Amino acid sequence: RPMPTAGRLAAAVALAILGGYVAFMLIPKFEEGTVPSFWYPLCVGAAIWAGWVVVGKRAGRGYSAAIGNGITGTLAWVFWVVFIVAFMDMINKSMRRSYDGPVEAVVNVFEIMMEVAQELYDPTVIGVIAAGAIIVGIFSEFFAQRFP
Repeated sequence: RPMPTAGRLAAAVALAILGGYVAFMLIPKFEEGTVPSFWYPLCVGAAIWAGWVVVGKRAGRGYSAAIGNGITGTLAWVFWVVFIVAFMDMINKSMRRSYDGPVEAVVNVFEIMMEVAQELYDPTVIGVIAAGAIIVGIFSEFFAQRFP
């Protein structure tokens, strides 16, 4: 069971703030009326998880490692958000009997992930995510070293 530390808490809070901000930035990328109802909770919840488990777990190893930790945790967050959005889309399609079998549905999840990633691609958002990843890593490292 993971022990709570200042580094984990700082990473979870910082990545949650980044997740909420990026979720807000991406709203215009969705077609009108197609924003999933779970969009904000998903972005923030997945960010809290990635901050706590991925970034916070590795906090306390130095500032150069912290940048890599922040990038790794942020990439994990992005992956899970895109995967869950694609998975929920696949579930909705399967409820409408759009697939011939379960294998087709599972394969389609990865195709939907590529579509979602392409739809949400924006250089400004990528820049915010990249800068935010570095800040998250440094922020968590700062608290991990000050409050071990």
